[in-house]
Amino acid sequence: MMRAAPLVGLVALTAFSFACDRSGPLADLDAGWTIAPSASAAGPAPSGASAAPDAGRHMPPRPVPTSSPTVRITMPMDVQLQAIQYMAAMQAPQPDDAPADPAYAQTIASSLSAVGKPDVVSSGRLIDVHLSKGCDATLPRESVARHTGASLTTLLAHGVLVIRCTDHELQCLQSTRDADDVICVHK
Repeated sequence: MMRAAPLVGLVALTAFSFACDRSGPLADLDAGWTIAPSASAAGPAPSGASAAPDAGRHMPPRPVPTSSPTVRITMPMDVQLQAIQYMAAMQAPQPDDAPADPAYAQTIASSLSAVGKPDVVSSGRLIDVHLSKGCDATLPRESVARHTGASLTTLLAHGVLVIRCTDHELQCLQSTRDADDVICVHK
């Protein structure tokens, strides 16, 4: 039962942090973080024009490799805590991010209603899609591509930082900064 505590905290922290934009308790979350990918977390290097637009972004250590992005309740507590920090950093605005465009985010969310129940959070920084089941690491990116006609880069240009799907057992966050940056946690 002790292992459930970090994930319960993760859900609470995630819900709390989605309500924040550039003010509040998460405004300076990224102040001391540096990029520190582990050898197992490093995915293939992007090439040419598809290079990650946030290559210099400060992030905490990634808790799991991009090839296996799910943090399970059976994983060590430090991995679960790293997942909480990483998810908060994914949605934390940086000074060079475009301003949030709530009207654009609402338009995208409306297009995603075919997938599940969409919700715009944090002034348009996050689009949340609630499903009864079927959330996985590929669903946020594929849903945006199929149902909106927009790209992750376009969403980022309008200030949307994260697309998240949730169902009764899983939540997955897709960064708009990097198509390979997805993290999922069991609830």
